[in-house]
Amino acid sequence: MELTQEHLEEKYGLRLTEQEVADVRRGGIVRTFESVQGTGIKTGMAVAVLDVPVDKVWSVIHDHNNFKEFMPNIKESILFDPAVVQQALDLKFDRASSNPELLMDFLREHRVGSMNGATGYFFNLLDMPWPLKDLWYIIKLTDLVQDNVWKNSWEMLTGNMKSDRGSWTLVPYSEGDTFVLYNAFADPGIVVPDPFVNLALNVGLPGILRAVKRRSKKV
Repeated sequence: MELTQEHLEEKYGLRLTEQEVADVRRGGIVRTFESVQGTGIKTGMAVAVLDVPVDKVWSVIHDHNNFKEFMPNIKESILFDPAVVQQALDLKFDRASSNPELLMDFLREHRVGSMNGATGYFFNLLDMPWPLKDLWYIIKLTDLVQDNVWKNSWEMLTGNMKSDRGSWTLVPYSEGDTFVLYNAFADPGIVVPDPFVNLALNVGLPGILRAVKRRSKKV
């Protein structure tokens, strides 16, 4: 793939400076943010070239059941059987709770080892810093591999937050290297103090890419 300003903007909607593109080429992680109209929340993107083959990175971002072992701030993660999605959504419990034990117990009984085809369903419980409450959600995962672009995207179905969506885009860059674009938007449905927003965007985004890189080198 081309790693130029023009190609990144045309293909992925990224508006990077020449210096930022140069940083990516050298193995750095570049962050960009865009305000989402009507929300007061920013969508965050992290871009990097990882010195790991694309199939290994793909394997790691699909290791959903083990996210709590290597991803930052994950308390629990469960990939579960699509056949029980509606039962999970209909389960009666306090959905404002930051500790949905009833739902987790149900989903653990229906855990699966991998996505069956291009669609999967995933539960995540995030450990948030005080005074924020922990966040949980069920998301629908979708895979699309086309024209040597590997994309995994997600959209929240339910949770104790307003919205969560995003995607991983992977492209083989050079022999043994992978261009990675991580795109995430999360709206907790409450006013979040700026220090926490800045922490999530400036520390959390590159932290996720570093975690994926470390894990990819072990598989």
